[in-house]
This record gives sequence, structure tokens and C-alpha cells, in this order.
Amino acid sequence: MISNIELFRKMMKFSKEMKMTALRPMGKIPGLLPHPIPGMIPPPPFGPRPPHGPGRKSPGMSREHMLGIISEYPDGIRQKELAERAGINASSTSEVVTKLEDDGYLVRTIDPSDKRATVLKLTEMGLVRAEEIKSEHESFLDEYFGRLTDEEKQTLSDLLDKLMGEPA
Repeated sequence: MISNIELFRKMMKFSKEMKMTALRPMGKIPGLLPHPIPGMIPPPPFGPRPPHGPGRKSPGMSREHMLGIISEYPDGIRQKELAERAGINASSTSEVVTKLEDDGYLVRTIDPSDKRATVLKLTEMGLVRAEEIKSEHESFLDEYFGRLTDEEKQTLSDLLDKLMGEPA
């Protein structure tokens, strides 16, 4: 049976694929009309996205998510690899890492095997916070997916696989 976290990750992957597909220029995909649904209001032209609230910038990668990724590497993770895992650029990663370091959640060290690389490792406080975040996330998913039976979760998983063209 599929776990709540596996189902959540699959839903996130599906959502990302849908966004990427929707952002393709419609006229360049053979067989698609410029506006696939008759009467649909076309999306606004591409350009800068509006803020996500009064006076806010785009949220970017959350510190909590970064802590979760780093916690998967008890011996530390290179900053470049963290950026790749998080799917964000190096400067955004550096900004979040600096804040986490300033707050005492992680330490940066020079990689002994490559003096140009930085290795990130959680402090005790960082490990505790990462575990709290993981527990909060699991509780949320248990509540959210608790509305479904095990059979319904598996059906949802199978349908997502089918929509993404993956073998069941």
C-alpha cells in the first residue's frame, strides 16, 4: 500500500508536470488549439509574477524545506548538491544557507577533498528542528489523506501514474 508521503510526492510531481505543460506555448504543440477549452479566458501574458501578498516577494525555497533536505545527509551535503536537490539557483541557496547558519541551524565547512566546495551539516538545534518539521508534515499528511481509504489512496496513485504516463 502506498504511504501518505509517497502519495504526496507523486501529487507534487504531477502538479509540477502539469504546470510545465501548461506553460508551453500552445501554438507550438501539434494538434492543440491556441485556447484548448472553448470560451476559456486566455492566461495573462508572461512577465513578472505579482507578489504573494501585501509587500511580499516570491516565497522561494522555505528554510524548513532546506532543513529537511540537509537532514537526509548525516555526514553533510555539498552546497551545490543542495541547490540541485532543491531545484533553485546557487545564489538563492546561499541566501537561505546563510540565514540558517546565522540562526545556528547548520555549519558550513570546506570539503577536505575539494577545497572549492562547501559542505553543510546540521547542528544539534538543526537536527531537532528538522525532526519537528518532519513530524508536523507527517501529521498534516495523515490528517489530509486520512479522508481516504487505503484502496482510494492506491486508486489515486494509479490514476496519477496513468496521467503521467508511468507504468502502474
